[in-house]
Amino acid sequence: MDKILLWSFLLTFSGSQASRPWAQRNAEFAVDLYQAICLSHKDNVIFSPLGTTLVLEMIQLGAKGKAQQQIRQTLKFQETSTGEEFSELKSFFSAISEKKQEFTFNLANALYLQKGFTVQEQYLHGNEEFFQSAIKLVDFQHAKACAKTISTWVESKTDGKIKDMFSGEEFGPLTRLVLVNAIYFKGHWIQKFRKDDTQLMNFTKKDGAAVKIPMMKALLRTKYGYFSESSMNYQVLELPYKGDKFSLIIILPAEDVNVEEMEKLITARHILKWFSEMQEEEVEVSLPRFKVEQKLDFKKALYSLNITEIFSGGCDLSGITDSSEVYVSQVIQQVSFEINEDGGEAAASTGVNIPVIMSVARNQFIANHPFLFIMKNSPTESILFMGRVTDPDTQKMKGRDLDSL
Repeated sequence: MDKILLWSFLLTFSGSQASRPWAQRNAEFAVDLYQAICLSHKDNVIFSPLGTTLVLEMIQLGAKGKAQQQIRQTLKFQETSTGEEFSELKSFFSAISEKKQEFTFNLANALYLQKGFTVQEQYLHGNEEFFQSAIKLVDFQHAKACAKTISTWVESKTDGKIKDMFSGEEFGPLTRLVLVNAIYFKGHWIQKFRKDDTQLMNFTKKDGAAVKIPMMKALLRTKYGYFSESSMNYQVLELPYKGDKFSLIIILPAEDVNVEEMEKLITARHILKWFSEMQEEEVEVSLPRFKVEQKLDFKKALYSLNITEIFSGGCDLSGITDSSEVYVSQVIQQVSFEINEDGGEAAASTGVNIPVIMSVARNQFIANHPFLFIMKNSPTESILFMGRVTDPDTQKMKGRDLDSL
């Protein structure tokens, strides 16, 4: 039986009116997938709703019957669609493709096909038109050579940050098609944190244990909100990147609120409410430097969201190929997410520094316990990355280790 091996590789280095249907669906799916992932992951979590949406839509383009129906329902598409989501995709790619010197954002898709494996011409054309996918022929019988070829492509699209992602063991004699999605972002805060102001502070982990971590500090004028939901209080802070296209949203529950209990209450309505209701205020910010890296197999999570048909041998992917025995074997996503004083990778740069004047601002935002975060594209309100930090992994931070503080 032929298999489609589906991999999604994503990488980020931190830091207008949107189409409401797109923003709403994107937020709803992001929350659903986040909560499904958290059922089996109790510590740090990081994933890309955008990347997952893209690879599922690439399958939906060639799926029929129950397989297509399940994907459409999970992605919140209308039951009787005329394909308007693909028009939205073209608009989305156009909106994010603008070249700016203030940041780097690469979004690339590729289809690797087994030589001699027949794929519908309409499917190939659709992937080029809607997903701007590169089409490449390989021979999966030479697994290690294929692994090197695809790994090299991923490395090139992620600025060298994801290397040697394939060993060859991922491919088998029945592998026919590999879908690869790579996202890379590098940006700098509009208002940077002064490195000299970073100091060691206690961070209380989910289990109550305290660890010393590098805490960045600054007095910022930025969007901020204080919210209360079901007797749970929490703060929301927005840190925009240069270029005004991307921003990081930090959701910090009150110290007496369990982060797992709070995240169960979050809905797309809450997220869109935060985006619209936060007001610009002066905020005294303390935020950990942190790096979260994770490799997730989405099969279990997608099963819980009722996407099951594409993983079975009887699914109808006849829009992709005439073969009657094609199915998806894996959906894997690799993510690396880092936050530091610059916003992106550790690098020397010039800019206006905001002096730290503690205990002057009316609002204090001290992220010294578990919190959630969202990285969004502001013009489209698309959620690129979403996750939580329960233990800042200081061992993986580069350049400025604990001994330097």
